[in-house]
Amino acid sequence: MDSDQQATLLQPTAVPHPGEVVADYLEFHGWAQRDLARRTGLTPKTISEICNGKAPVTATTALALEKVLQRPAHFWLNLQRQFDEAEARHFELAQSAQWSDWARKFPLKDMRKLRFLKPGQSEVDALLHFLGVSSPESWNAVWSASRVAYRQTRKFATSVEAVSAWVRETELVAAELQTADFNEHSLRASIEELRRLTRTRANEIMEPIQKICAAAGVAVVWVPELPHCAISGCARWLSDRKALIALTLRYKTDDQMWFTFFHEVGHVLLHRRKRSFVLDNAADNLSDQVVDPEMQQYESEANQFAGDTLIPPAALGEFVRKKSFTNEAIHDFAEAIGIGPGIVVGRLQHERLLARHQGNALKQKLDWQLAEDGDQTWRQ
Repeated sequence: MDSDQQATLLQPTAVPHPGEVVADYLEFHGWAQRDLARRTGLTPKTISEICNGKAPVTATTALALEKVLQRPAHFWLNLQRQFDEAEARHFELAQSAQWSDWARKFPLKDMRKLRFLKPGQSEVDALLHFLGVSSPESWNAVWSASRVAYRQTRKFATSVEAVSAWVRETELVAAELQTADFNEHSLRASIEELRRLTRTRANEIMEPIQKICAAAGVAVVWVPELPHCAISGCARWLSDRKALIALTLRYKTDDQMWFTFFHEVGHVLLHRRKRSFVLDNAADNLSDQVVDPEMQQYESEANQFAGDTLIPPAALGEFVRKKSFTNEAIHDFAEAIGIGPGIVVGRLQHERLLARHQGNALKQKLDWQLAEDGDQTWRQ
């Protein structure tokens, strides 16, 4: 808590209670409280409590004061509203001092660096505004109600605060995208067009992917991961008519990015009624050891969907049987089946037909950069 906040906590509420203004009018007219009670028809107790700031000015009271003190009812009601708001803010400020420990569980430094948080606000206020909640308790209620199926692995230690912050940013970015109502047929029909984009320079595909998927009712966004998230992507339903796919570029190569994208498409198409919100935290290879056994089937199905969509099994089998995995052979095979060669390299590495260092020259490397206007994009 900074010095300004501490000073504010020590000060009385700056906005006066309307009872103080009523007392000024009594002094001006030379009336006692009982005189005002007789004129307004209110009880002496009510007038006393109002003048002492113990009771609010209600609409009925304001109408009575309007006739007696010649100030319109909205004048008195506005005084009460301003006082109530100031009191609430004063109380919230006192509470926010107790919420600092909660706020510091979030990766605030990284969130500011990535411009998730607005400048010029205290840590607590900036975080509450970003999360769209009024308190730590409401944040916990919202997050608990999300019904998230999180693919847990033994490899990474995650922070629920960091994960929820990343998820919130994906919501905010997706809210800026206009999409048609979700149409499963349209999404399935667009898969081949999306697959062909794997041959395009990776830093030129964001807009085409978003446009194609938006037409099928899916918002696709890229949001950098935060520390202790260990997230590669997520698939969720923002409403019955709008799906969201979010990616992190966790592994910074096109083969991993495309596999994760089609993995999330698989969740959308295959698991809509089973899991409405799935967070995937991929490990350093394409198949996690999933701790949650309930998720194992869904993850296996999404993995198979992504792998078979990118490289048809029959074509892969025929290529593997030739046992020629030179860069030239991989490039020619990728051209023949219409995908980027880096994806073939990634698949061969996953199948341990290539070592991790082999063929990487055919992959496109990706990394984040922050544009001057604050938008996130990536570079090759």
